[in-house]
Amino acid sequence: MVFYECLMTAKNTTHYNALTSLMKEISLKIVQNGGIVRSIQNHGIRQLPHRFKAKYADREGNRYYEKGRFVSVFYDANPNV
Repeated sequence: MVFYECLMTAKNTTHYNALTSLMKEISLKIVQNGGIVRSIQNHGIRQLPHRFKAKYADREGNRYYEKGRFVSVFYDANPNV
């Protein structure tokens, strides 16, 4: 098995429950395909390298984001997973 790190970014306005359910779903897919999730790290809200534009505006009307929430998943899996 090969060790992988998957870094994901989400909007800084993403609710904690939505982020938690996404991490559980990703972890479940890895485990169902024979992988092992080593850890999940929440790096918090950080500055993005440049301004991003969302496809749709959020509840507050924001469409451009300069900050994002960073989360890493570390896992072992076969390359085909």
